[in-house]
Amino acid sequence: MLASQSDSPVTSMDTDDRVNDKKPLIKDGSKFQFSESPVSLSLYSLGQIFQCFSSLDNKTERDQQIRYKDLAKEKDNTDENLLTALREKRELNGLMKRSQDRKDYLTTLTTRLQTNINRLIKEKSDLKSSQGQLQITNNELKKQTNQLKDSQTLLQNQKDTLSKAIDSAQTKISSVMTERGTLQTTFNTTMKQKDDLQNKCNNLTSSNQQLQDKQNTLVKKVEQLEASYSSVTSEKDKLHSSHLNLTKERDNLQASYDLVVRGRDELKDSVDILADERDQLKINYDNTVQEIQWIKKMLSNLTAEKTNLQNKIETLNSTIKDVTCPANWKKFQNSCYYTLKGSKKTWAESREYCQNQFADLLIINSPEEMEFINGLYPSGKDVWIGLTDEGVEGNWKWVNGKSLTTTYWASGQPNSYNGKDQDCGEFTHRTGRFGDWNDEICDRSQEWICEK
Repeated sequence: MLASQSDSPVTSMDTDDRVNDKKPLIKDGSKFQFSESPVSLSLYSLGQIFQCFSSLDNKTERDQQIRYKDLAKEKDNTDENLLTALREKRELNGLMKRSQDRKDYLTTLTTRLQTNINRLIKEKSDLKSSQGQLQITNNELKKQTNQLKDSQTLLQNQKDTLSKAIDSAQTKISSVMTERGTLQTTFNTTMKQKDDLQNKCNNLTSSNQQLQDKQNTLVKKVEQLEASYSSVTSEKDKLHSSHLNLTKERDNLQASYDLVVRGRDELKDSVDILADERDQLKINYDNTVQEIQWIKKMLSNLTAEKTNLQNKIETLNSTIKDVTCPANWKKFQNSCYYTLKGSKKTWAESREYCQNQFADLLIINSPEEMEFINGLYPSGKDVWIGLTDEGVEGNWKWVNGKSLTTTYWASGQPNSYNGKDQDCGEFTHRTGRFGDWNDEICDRSQEWICEK
């Protein structure tokens, strides 16, 4: 027992002395050496190793804390960028909706203008028909006027003939009056001679019978002259009566001619008024055509602006890489998809639900996306997607306003089965790689799929 105690190689006192008496540490690369004894070296190395591991643990913990803070900061930045992108996407969706509303308004306005143009074209056609009828009436009036002018010329010729006849008769009457004057003078001379003879009667009884015979002869001549004068006077009265009748007929013709001229002037005024109205209608038509051209130009500009916005949206969507999907959302390429199995809604209710999630009903752009969606459901499952032709029957469009470029309709679809208004699109799962599409009544309740 004593021997055992004496044989103990190292006591506590000895250990402390040896530790306190250790020599300085010598560093050689990654190795540490002491010039003391093996026991002292072992104890000192254990202490240094313990301190080294403690330092390494502290440094690793600090690095982990710094990396954790960096990761948290990076997550906050990612969340903030995601919220900014979602906000910009909502604003772009609102802008697209306003553009669509404005386009619909311009389409309605264009339809109304087209209706007004058709009405103006019809009125113009009616005016052309009225103008043609007026032209025919005017031609007939011109024809009647020419006939009246011919009649007036004929009457004027007849009047000239009658005037010449009257002048000739007047000449004859003057000649007869001259001859009558001559006869009257002769008669006076004869009567004077008779008086002389009567005075000489008493003295010339033998010549009384001769004178009586002469007197009888002269009386007969006077009676013949009186008869001739009466005949000329009667002819003069007839000519005067004919002249009066012709004058009255001429006055009647003049009155008729004045009425025709007045009617022609009134028709001319009406034609001038219609011509002015036609010119005004032409001006209105030209203004309407210019307005339509301006509206078409505005519509073209809005269409170009819409296309530009869609390109910007597509560019923005293409720049969003490695999108982080919310919880319960499935990621494929650069989109996130949400399915709520077991819950059923109409097409409109399904879209409203997706929009409340800052998303919309599914828009399918590629065969790969069709294959991905087909893998989310069991065979025969029908779900709503963002496809509709509610605006124009047969004109199917996505909810973002884009028309179809590639389709995956089932055989014989869409068909509006039994004449029903099947205006909403659904996706149907198939056992192969791809599903297909079908048109369905929008009020039917079934599952749906959102995309953002």
